[in-house]
Amino acid sequence: MIETAADFVRLVESEDPVERRRSTCEDAPLSVWEALVTSRPDMRFWVANNRTVPDDILRMLARDNDWRVRHRVASKMSCPIDILELLSVDGHDSVASLIAGHPKTPTTALRRLLKYPWDQVVEKATRQLVARGEELNE
Repeated sequence: MIETAADFVRLVESEDPVERRRSTCEDAPLSVWEALVTSRPDMRFWVANNRTVPDDILRMLARDNDWRVRHRVASKMSCPIDILELLSVDGHDSVASLIAGHPKTPTTALRRLLKYPWDQVVEKATRQLVARGEELNE
């Protein structure tokens, strides 16, 4: 278990691949994640990269200014529905593309993405809706 924010930073910055891998899969107390998100913006991507990070922290990260952090949140298969809904209005093509292709994205969000300016996002959203048996012209 990661006990402190400093422990997490040490793992992320380690030259040892085993140590770096620990930063992606070990749990930490909520207070550690909160400290990292609020005081270490440079670690937000790495926090989002951790498989055990709580949903409340993901909700914070989903509003991050850095598209790479939002992208990482959107790529999580366990991403909560409300975060997928929130990220469906993200202005970054990469984030919108992930949301359009995410199997848990709600139908309402997919319908919204049918109006996205990038064809790849529209195509992914269309494929998802068709696979779900949804009408496209509702």
